[in-house]
Amino acid sequence: LERKGQVILYGPPGTGKTFWAERTARDLTALREFGQLYAVLDVAQKSAVETGGFVRTCTFHPAYGYEDFLEGYRPQSNAGQLVFSLRDGIFKRLCGDARRNRDSNYYLIVDEINRGDIPRIFGELLTVLEKSKRDHKIQLAVSGEPFDVPPNVYLIGTMNTADRSIALLDKALRRRFGFVECMPDSTILDNTSLQGVPLGPWLDCVNRSIRQRVGRDARNLQIGHSYLMEKDRPIGEFTRFVQILQDEIIPLLEEYCYEDY
Repeated sequence: LERKGQVILYGPPGTGKTFWAERTARDLTALREFGQLYAVLDVAQKSAVETGGFVRTCTFHPAYGYEDFLEGYRPQSNAGQLVFSLRDGIFKRLCGDARRNRDSNYYLIVDEINRGDIPRIFGELLTVLEKSKRDHKIQLAVSGEPFDVPPNVYLIGTMNTADRSIALLDKALRRRFGFVECMPDSTILDNTSLQGVPLGPWLDCVNRSIRQRVGRDARNLQIGHSYLMEKDRPIGEFTRFVQILQDEIIPLLEEYCYEDY
């Protein structure tokens, strides 16, 4: 983040990409504001991190647009009449707060970043997103206002590699982001065994079968460890394991093996 200004956490489903994005942003904010990791802060300090607006989140989807992210006209009721007014998007508001408070860092987590139409959402922002071009002014297309991205603004995106829309990430965007791979980690399951089924080795075995049998993209179609976790801990009941297997893992495998049931 310090080198590029923005990173994307990418990997198969269930590998904790959103978890690590949120934890990273909170920890970096806590270190900046109080000199300690978020987990060891007192209640008042944690509240300051949560309510201070230092960490914000949005989710990209096919209907998400430039007007949601930067600025655009939105309908609102005015004395019983429907009018359109110019409103700032989440990233423009974040940049405004960061510009007024240069001593703090601001983080925007963009969940499912590859599900949106990224060139349309980012627009001219791609020009000034690079770390070397922060504080350089551009003119926004809708309002005509001068705009820059302060150096104390950071973006953390998450991307599910099982989603074929990864192809929407063009080379211009890739060059501006750093990429951190998140893969299944069976060691997090902590030697948990349920009625003779050791969860870590079981998950490794399933993923090994996927890599051998599913096809050339199998590495990105593995099953993440978070499927077998609840509240940051491995599941502790065999009946829960059976439910997860029946309701989530088997349907996912059926999707992966659609042409070879």
